[in-house]
Amino acid sequence: MIDHFEIKVKDLQISEGFYRSFLAPLGYKLAFKTTSLISFLAPNSPHPGGDFWLAQGTQDPIHFAFLAENKEEVQACYEAGLEAGG
Repeated sequence: MIDHFEIKVKDLQISEGFYRSFLAPLGYKLAFKTTSLISFLAPNSPHPGGDFWLAQGTQDPIHFAFLAENKEEVQACYEAGLEAGG
C-alpha cells in the first residue's frame, strides 16, 4: 500500500485548481495549504496531514512512500529489493 505521494509542480495555484476538481469524485478534500505546499486528504485516511501532496518546484519531481508496520518490514523489503536486482 502506498502511504503518501508528492509531486513537484511549476505553478502551484493552477495545479491546486486542477487537482481539486480531479480528486473531488474520489472524495479527497484539502488538508492544508501554504505558499509552497498543498495537501489533499483521502476519505477515511489515517493521516491528518494528507495523502497526496503538491509542492512548488522543479527538483526531485516525485516522492512516494510505502506503508510499513515496523522496521522489520522495511528491512525485509530492502533485502527483497536487493535480491531482485535493485
